[in-house]
Amino acid sequence: MNTPSVDVARLRAWCAIALLFALLMLPNLIWLHFEHGVQTWMEALLLPVALLVLLFAILGELPWLTCLLLAPFAALAPLEAWYVSVYHHPVSPDVLATIVATNPREAREYLGPAMLPLAIFLLAGLTVALLAAWLSQRAHLHWRNRWRTWILIIGLSLPFASAAVAFATTHGDITERFHDSDVLLTSLEDPVASGYPFGLFQRVAEYHREWTAMRAGAARLDEFRFHARRIDAPRQRQVYVLVIGEASRRDHWQLFGYDRPTNPGLSQVANLVPIPDMLTSWPESIDAIPMILTRKPPAMRWSLAWREASILRAMQEAGFETYWISNQLAIGKYDSPVSIYAYEARHVVWLNHASWAAPGSYDEDLLQPLRDALRDSGKDLFIVLHMMGSHQSYDFRYPRAFARFKPTIADGGGEAGRNERVRNSYDNTILYTDRVLTQAIGILRGSGAITALWFESDHGETLPNATCGKEGHGIGTRYEFQIPALFWYSDAYASAFPQRVSTLRENAGKRTLSADTFESIIDMSGVDFAGHDPSWSLFSAEWRYRPRTVHVLWQTDYDKAAFGKGCEVVLPSPSEASAGP
Repeated sequence: MNTPSVDVARLRAWCAIALLFALLMLPNLIWLHFEHGVQTWMEALLLPVALLVLLFAILGELPWLTCLLLAPFAALAPLEAWYVSVYHHPVSPDVLATIVATNPREAREYLGPAMLPLAIFLLAGLTVALLAAWLSQRAHLHWRNRWRTWILIIGLSLPFASAAVAFATTHGDITERFHDSDVLLTSLEDPVASGYPFGLFQRVAEYHREWTAMRAGAARLDEFRFHARRIDAPRQRQVYVLVIGEASRRDHWQLFGYDRPTNPGLSQVANLVPIPDMLTSWPESIDAIPMILTRKPPAMRWSLAWREASILRAMQEAGFETYWISNQLAIGKYDSPVSIYAYEARHVVWLNHASWAAPGSYDEDLLQPLRDALRDSGKDLFIVLHMMGSHQSYDFRYPRAFARFKPTIADGGGEAGRNERVRNSYDNTILYTDRVLTQAIGILRGSGAITALWFESDHGETLPNATCGKEGHGIGTRYEFQIPALFWYSDAYASAFPQRVSTLRENAGKRTLSADTFESIIDMSGVDFAGHDPSWSLFSAEWRYRPRTVHVLWQTDYDKAAFGKGCEVVLPSPSEASAGP
């Protein structure tokens, strides 16, 4: 018969385990507060609870060991809970890459006043797990009843029973049957990935795979050299910035004739040269950004390996200290091919702690690292700022203070139709981009250096209207190829290089292509190398027009193209179509 003291000890142990259980479930419960779908209930509640109970059942003779195994997750639970409360979704593999790549100063700037409380809560979480382990061991706690037996039988047999059913019901030979069984077992892992704590294993594994593959791609370019050099180096410090926008269509910019005031800041900036007829060759970042950063021919897809490094390598060889500062993600299907080039920079800063599908990581976050770079280094600088820009979901790309055009998508129904609300939300992203660019120019102007800024979007965007219900990019409409671009220069730059400014102004209005960017920046910065081709440079009198080939499902000369009805998809001209591929 148990003594009262033994019963009290066991009660304390079970209470500590219950507290540990609640702590581990906290991130999931916060997630459920923001999302209420059936799938979320499965991933955030049912599966984590079932797996935690199964783990305790497996180690039922040693519950103290279960608590010890869960101690690292208990320590991290407050951090995951804080993240979910801010961004409304669990930490993903691509966000893990940003966290891992963040240096201590960036972490302090990002977390701010939350750093000390999070550290305290992290220690408290670890204490809860260790206390539960100690109390369980001291009370000689065991789980031996019939419930444990049934949980073990059901929990351990269910996956194998499902695989056996798939094997038995699949038509085909034994190889096909085993394949379908394996696919089913693998698919059972997917709903676990987002839940806490067990999904953390899959997220870390995926992060490791993606990160390793991306860094291997970057390493393949390590040996490439342009042997670039400076052709003129004034005594004054030089700072040049390339800003890559995202999903910004030119016809929604006030600078290029739009009837809404989406560029109130840039419209007032002196020494700014709009480039009103630039196209990208590709309507997706994964193909479009290499056209900006490298000399890769427009006719070549990203999937075909390109042998050369990017503009960052050339600038570093010429004596510039290089930075890549990004508000996008470091890894992912559409991000890793760009990050291969990012890691050619001497300093790499990842700022996006959210995801494509979450608010809270705004492009103004790029400005403090820009200031830091100007302050931390007295050398000549070449800096790439990679914006989140106007990527879907549009209302996530700007603070609510910039919701000038209303009603937005987030405002919901009312009398305004969906198309109008999409247009308003999208225009607010352009308004916010205007703010960020204007501030960046102000920072450069105040640096006291010879400085210039080049901006262009990677591609445009299709918006729904009365004749086209499509939205996004990768569709191939004319609006996805028409991109905004501009050049700004300081008074010191104009004084040091008047001929460059004059030539750029002469070429700015011509029919240009994003493939001109690499050689243009080379000339803009006063750099040269043996293979430099000034006929691609808008800063050179030798620049010449080339057919502006764009691609979706076929190669098309945009300046001779036909445009489909409705969404105005770019189509080959009749002569191109008859000629065939």
